[in-house]
Amino acid sequence: MPIEVHLEKRIINNNVIREADARSHRDYIIVTVMGAIFLIGLFIYGWQHYQWIQYGYRIEEAQKKKEQLAEIGRQLRLERASLRTPQRIDTIARRDLGMIIPVPGQLVTLSDTPLNIPASQPAQPLQPQQAELQAPALTAKR
Repeated sequence: MPIEVHLEKRIINNNVIREADARSHRDYIIVTVMGAIFLIGLFIYGWQHYQWIQYGYRIEEAQKKKEQLAEIGRQLRLERASLRTPQRIDTIARRDLGMIIPVPGQLVTLSDTPLNIPASQPAQPLQPQQAELQAPALTAKR
């Protein structure tokens, strides 16, 4: 059986100074810049996609709000129409406010000419026959 002997010589490289490889350094900078450009492009794409989704949500929310406001407007127009009925106004004027149909001479029409107010006459209750004839005077004109 042969015997093998290995002699080990220790090499101390403390005094060896490694030279910088310019090509390796340049390749490292190029790869780093290209990676940074790729990551920035990826970030910009992600940000645009996120903003696109957010604007979609905002548009959907604005459309819902528009539909709600349109419904509220429709309800308010219906309520206004019901409140403007001449019969309702006449009933409130007579019952709650105690108004009566004006007697001749009480009604004053304003115009651009100077105001001349006629002398006041005491209000007298109308006969039932006269009240029916003058009832349209209380209705509101549109």
